[in-house]
Amino acid sequence: KALSQRGSLEQQRNNMSTPVVTNKWAGIFDCGTCRRKRLMGDEFSKKALERHRRDGAALKCKTCVADAEQAERTKAAAKRASSITGVNNQSETNEVRACGTCGKTLPQSSYNRNQWSKGDGKSRCRECVERAVERESANQKNSNDDKIMAARKKVEDIKKTGNTVKLVAAESELAALEAEKVTGLK
Repeated sequence: KALSQRGSLEQQRNNMSTPVVTNKWAGIFDCGTCRRKRLMGDEFSKKALERHRRDGAALKCKTCVADAEQAERTKAAAKRASSITGVNNQSETNEVRACGTCGKTLPQSSYNRNQWSKGDGKSRCRECVERAVERESANQKNSNDDKIMAARKKVEDIKKTGNTVKLVAAESELAALEAEKVTGLK
């Protein structure tokens, strides 16, 4: 009887973790702009989640923030275009500068104020800034998903060795990464 109990205990240890389907997880956050419900923490910026926890401020998901930024850029471009073609273009200068990223020589209107103030060779045109922002957000999302996949692989590798102490530690690490994805907390 003791041998059968030991066998079932060993079997339980080997089957400690169950496969997790992350795309079916439901979070506890709601976007105040698009009204989507039960979103995970990784749908929001870290700062927005901190503000929400501290002050109870309404949350705005990353998608809504990106849409608002794009609308603001479009509005600014339309304003620039109307000021260039209109009578009120005294503030517009005929200066040109090479973009620090793509190397194209572009007029001042192709740079935002912040980038223009950095000086020649350091400033980036609007297109390069937008591409960099998109690339950065994609890299961050991929990085988090890669960490979870690596932790899952580590759990599988340790299961093969049979070391229960390392298995528990690896599963704890995986659980922490998955919880961070859902809640936005480290």
